[in-house]
Amino acid sequence: MRGIHLPALAPDGGSVAFVALNALWVLPIGGTPRKVHQAAPVHHVQMPAWAPDGRSLLYCTDRDGLTAVRRLHPDSGHDEPVTGPGRLYPAVSPDGTRLACQDTRGNLLLRDLATGAERVLARPLAADGPPGAPTWSPDGRYVAFCDRNRLNHRFREGYHLIRVLDTRTGTERRHLPAAHQSLSDRAAAGPVWSPDGRSMALVAESALWLLPVTRDGTPDGPARRLTGEPADHPTWARETNTLLYLSSGRLRLLDPARSGPRTLPVPLTHRPVRGRERLRVHAGQLWDGTGTAPRRDVDILTDGRRITAVEPHRPRRPGHRTVDASRHTVLPGLFDSHTHPYSATYGARHGLIALAYGITTMACMGASLYEAVRLRESLASGHSTGPRLLACAELLDGARTAYAMGRAHRTAAGVRRTLERATALRVDFVKTYVRASGQVMAQAADAAHRLGVPSGSHLCAPGRAAGQDLTTHLQATQRLPHGHATTPTGHIHQDLVQQYADGRFALIATPFTAQALLGADPALADDPRVHTLMPPWDVTAVRERARTPPTDEQRRALATEMAAYRRLAAEGALLAVGTDAPLVPAGLSLHLALRALHAHGFSPAQALRCATAAPARVFGVENDLGTVEPGKIADLTVVDGDPFTDFGSLPRTPLALRDGVAHYQSDLVDAVRGAVTTPA
Repeated sequence: MRGIHLPALAPDGGSVAFVALNALWVLPIGGTPRKVHQAAPVHHVQMPAWAPDGRSLLYCTDRDGLTAVRRLHPDSGHDEPVTGPGRLYPAVSPDGTRLACQDTRGNLLLRDLATGAERVLARPLAADGPPGAPTWSPDGRYVAFCDRNRLNHRFREGYHLIRVLDTRTGTERRHLPAAHQSLSDRAAAGPVWSPDGRSMALVAESALWLLPVTRDGTPDGPARRLTGEPADHPTWARETNTLLYLSSGRLRLLDPARSGPRTLPVPLTHRPVRGRERLRVHAGQLWDGTGTAPRRDVDILTDGRRITAVEPHRPRRPGHRTVDASRHTVLPGLFDSHTHPYSATYGARHGLIALAYGITTMACMGASLYEAVRLRESLASGHSTGPRLLACAELLDGARTAYAMGRAHRTAAGVRRTLERATALRVDFVKTYVRASGQVMAQAADAAHRLGVPSGSHLCAPGRAAGQDLTTHLQATQRLPHGHATTPTGHIHQDLVQQYADGRFALIATPFTAQALLGADPALADDPRVHTLMPPWDVTAVRERARTPPTDEQRRALATEMAAYRRLAAEGALLAVGTDAPLVPAGLSLHLALRALHAHGFSPAQALRCATAAPARVFGVENDLGTVEPGKIADLTVVDGDPFTDFGSLPRTPLALRDGVAHYQSDLVDAVRGAVTTPA
């Protein structure tokens, strides 16, 4: 098991709290982990933090709706709410009276724990993902965290820097760890204030550093590198001055003044989920994704996880429980080829929504590494409910970056360490971003290929020249003065077509223009998956788009983009469809993309292959997924209708099987029905 989430060293240095397999654990130093809280699969537990006295743990969960802070007393098991919904990343002041945390918009809040009164201490500088978790100065006066500035008006990139807020006056200072040096990212790089107040531990160039600071957090000399190995998520023991961090999936403990690091074993394992019983799915119609026409009245037999046979229907199948889809169409499980898990704000909802729309696999195209791997393991083991997740680390970027998950580098050693950690955690995809050089793109491709997985970026011809395997959009943000995929009006030319035409270099299409189709079918917004499963900001976005029919300009933009995909597909391009959720609402947006393809010239089978067999091939999992055949994993999407005569029926997905386990849409909706979804 590699997916350890936000380890927190206890104040006395005697134990570590962390999240893994959707549970909260306490690991005594030198002992074995003890589970102190297991979340239900339809909720997430995350972000543990010790109270200053070490007697209780604060953590976040979406058990009552949106993510909120709770307090657990491990010895007694007593568990109580601390905040209302929409509160993240708790950090209690040294005297135990105040809580620093974030809201869902990234504002830094200060909460009086006795009265519950809150005030906004700082608003985020960046709009591309939230700031980092807060850390307190030992005297309780200052709060520091990682944010990202913007260096010019032309581009949005800047440095991940240290912001220090005076809680008495509200004044702030901003610091870099060194000139032109960014912290690695805003999720895993700190800073964290040392117990004596004289330094901050932070991660830059994917290594652990100690930055001397004055009482108010101002740098007081050059940073000292503590490790040559990869590092993430540093955390201090308040009473012992020891420092814990993650390195390539291992918990490492050191005393910066005395000794080198040692590894703390975490003897946890997990097994892939599988159905508890053998199933016979009786399909009124089956499209198996192999290229053949749909078949009528078919039995799909499973052994609990994999398909054992696909045969004409028989009235009796001894030893198999029947799932009646005799009035429905059964497809291979749908695949969203471009997502970003934002579990901090979405909790478990992203996965629940996607599964309720028939999506059984999601490919992560960038996330905090340990968060992506934690979710992959939790979903794979059945401790969380949702599609399987193909994990990706942060966006491998240059010295300047934009997103919270953008991993900043200005040295070859930093790139090497970043790729080393991604390799150790066995990611399923390696992505470079817009300021990564051609050499870095080639290094990323080489690391991915040694893992047996693909690599890609926003760049077509430059990416292919560097040995990458795909682009993650047709056209998106980039910084090279050459290599743009489309003209300023969105059209493509033959030189681009030739890059994709042989099928060896793939394209993940993310048709944002398809969002306009909500206005052409407003009934899509009147759906329990929208108003019950989606968080309030997505509900608002869906309803607003559904209120207005597509404009002529939107229709033209959609037609132009779809014409590009149609031309590429006709020339043999390997085309998979993704959404970039949650930049657009999860689940529903994949159906809008497929509807757009079909409305602009793709046959039902051609469109569906872009979300089944094609992505399975793109990500190298075609031996297990993408079609309905004996030996494949039993991932199935059941449609209430016939998309081959009425493609508009495709979003009606009452049931999906993932790994042979049946998930009914009604059960997924009921799991969160009545939950509080209004941020406090």
